[in-house]
Amino acid sequence: MSIFKNLFRLRHHQVVEKKVLEELFFFERSTLITLILLETIFLYILMPLVGNSIAAWYGLIVTLTLWRLYDGYDFRKNPQRHSSIVWHKKLIVKVWLTALLLSALALFVVPQLDQYHQLFIFIMLLGISAGAVKTLSEDYRTAIGYLLILLLPTSVEMLLLMRTDTFILAFLLILYFFTQTSIILHAYQQSRDLEKKKEEISKVQEELFEKQRMLQLFFEQAPIGIFSYDKDLNVTNCNDSFLKLFNLQKEDIIGTNLAHSTDARSLKVIINSLTKGSQTYVGPYHSITNMEFWVEAKYSPITNKEGEVIGGMALVEDKTKEHIAQQELLHLVSHDSLTSLSNRRGFDEFMLQMINQKKHLTHISLLFYLDLNQFKYVNDSLGHSYGDKLLIAISKRLKKLLEPNCNLTRLGGDEFIFVVPFVSREKDEAKRKADDYVLKIQELFAKPFVVDGIHLHIKTSIGIVIIEPDSCNIEEIVRHADISMYQAKKEGQEFISFYNTKLDMERKKTFDLQHDLASALQKNQLELFFQPIVNIKDDSLRAAEALIRWQHPDKKMILPIDFIPLAIESGVIADIGWWVLDQVCCHIADWKKHGEWKMQYVSININAQQLLKKDFIPLFLEKLHEYDIAPKDIKIEITETSLIDNFEITQRVIKELQEYGIKCAIDDFGTGYSSLSYLKKLSFSVLKIDREFIRDMLSNEENVTLIRTIIEIGKQFDYSIVVEGIEEEEQKNAIKAIDDSLSYQGYLVSPPVSEEEFRNRFLSNGMSKRNETSHVCYG
Repeated sequence: MSIFKNLFRLRHHQVVEKKVLEELFFFERSTLITLILLETIFLYILMPLVGNSIAAWYGLIVTLTLWRLYDGYDFRKNPQRHSSIVWHKKLIVKVWLTALLLSALALFVVPQLDQYHQLFIFIMLLGISAGAVKTLSEDYRTAIGYLLILLLPTSVEMLLLMRTDTFILAFLLILYFFTQTSIILHAYQQSRDLEKKKEEISKVQEELFEKQRMLQLFFEQAPIGIFSYDKDLNVTNCNDSFLKLFNLQKEDIIGTNLAHSTDARSLKVIINSLTKGSQTYVGPYHSITNMEFWVEAKYSPITNKEGEVIGGMALVEDKTKEHIAQQELLHLVSHDSLTSLSNRRGFDEFMLQMINQKKHLTHISLLFYLDLNQFKYVNDSLGHSYGDKLLIAISKRLKKLLEPNCNLTRLGGDEFIFVVPFVSREKDEAKRKADDYVLKIQELFAKPFVVDGIHLHIKTSIGIVIIEPDSCNIEEIVRHADISMYQAKKEGQEFISFYNTKLDMERKKTFDLQHDLASALQKNQLELFFQPIVNIKDDSLRAAEALIRWQHPDKKMILPIDFIPLAIESGVIADIGWWVLDQVCCHIADWKKHGEWKMQYVSININAQQLLKKDFIPLFLEKLHEYDIAPKDIKIEITETSLIDNFEITQRVIKELQEYGIKCAIDDFGTGYSSLSYLKKLSFSVLKIDREFIRDMLSNEENVTLIRTIIEIGKQFDYSIVVEGIEEEEQKNAIKAIDDSLSYQGYLVSPPVSEEEFRNRFLSNGMSKRNETSHVCYG
């Protein structure tokens, strides 16, 4: 069936390759001369038998044959005259015309001949067809077409003669046609397969050559160092990159034995590569030119075709810059960029190494958590550059405590951790050593730190954790240190605090209290108290300070000092501040309604979180408008600490409040670190001297001097002065002797009292004019 399929395809012209076309024209030159000779023999034999008509046939076929010869000559001389398609078509047409003229001989001449000459003609045509097939075999389509045109009419003619011998010949001729066709197709397929294999072999050879060339180029031009060595570790070759990398000449390295290298650290890896396969060495290398490198070298065995190891090859890269950069990066990742101390990550790494040591199972370690006092004031007063320089100076001093196995960490901001591992097996001994280190730390902070000529006195609060043997939870250790440090800070400057479980319980109580505080407003647990501010000369009422109290259902009365810090930390301080303002406005409106308003103002304490919010002023004014309260009736007290922490924003807010007629007072003056320039820049109306100066004034003349100085400064800036915390008549008289125009508040005149008691005692002269059983501002 495949033969018929291929025969059917003959109806479509297909262009042969140029090489086949050249071969077809080449073979035609020799066979066509033979064909002319055979054509002449036909003329010679048949002329006597059929007459002059054969001459016409002879003329046509010889002309055609000569034309074919000319085409072959023309193709050889000028192949560009026509395209390959045109040359091929010309060849096919003329070949098939030749076959047609030969078949015409069988159709029209053979019937006129006797049996002998008929057989002669058939044999001659068969021979011509065989020669043509050999000549045209490169183009199976043309060859098969030639046979078909020549043999089909001949077979038909044999059948038409109606003789037994011609029937047999016709059958044999047809059989011959199909046999030749099969041979032609098979030969063509074999030729194509052979050509493909040649092409494949050629392609593989080219690829192999290209690979060899590329391998050689890679070896010579590779940007990394390459060298080869034999089984005895003698260097056999190397490329230019290798020589350039280690600053060598080829004669310096070729023939040298790696076992005798100046640096034998990679020798074991090289030897293993010959028996265990590819190996890698990453590490330092000292070259024969006395240069230090950090290299990555990959060693691989080289085998022959039998699979035997005959040597090895090494790829060497210079990783010195990368190694240095990586070390620097690792240092940056685990160290503080400002002080070069460990950072939190470096601390965790140190602690992990420490707790994984065997000694940690039996020995106690110490952790000191340091928090600098007054550092924020330095930052805000002098600028962050001074703060950074101060931190560097503190770090340098703390490093003096360092022993080889210790760790000093800056956690961030002004917090440091100092760890001393494995100080003792006994807890008492560890405690004594902790006390010794505390003394050393405090001595370091005893002298002032000099930054750009400025002497800065900085102290620190210290939380101490005695790390028990086999303690593995780093986060828990740090949490304990944090708790103890805050306890130390709570107790005052330069205090220290050892962690104990009691601190955890207190922290839990604080957490519960903070949780309860969130709902205290909704549950009406907050209450407003008032403390009168009176004239020191005659105790006449001038003003009052509104003070908040928390009536906790379980813990009874809680003072602001215990819950305001929690409110600030939890973010509910602003809500409490607005509640205070609402209550004060309500009470003032109520007092005015009943003709009981006898004061210049009521002061309220506003925290910085609330004061510095963008909507503070419009909301404050809105609340005054709601109760029809004049701006002068309420005075805002701002602590000195809040003032210093946010000076620029506070200055803007105070100035805007003054534009609306709302006056401000600076509270607790003298406890912070504000400069006199603040008093000048911020036009307060009242300056309140903190109770700390009053407590010991009768026994400490320095305090009296300080009070006198503060009063004089306040007077210079036209401030009204209020002295806080006067509890004894002697204190009052001492202040009065300094200036009898002042105002004061304190337990001597009255502690903070409820609104009802304050109204009855100070606004209504003890006689209530009201019929209400409950106050309008509550409930």
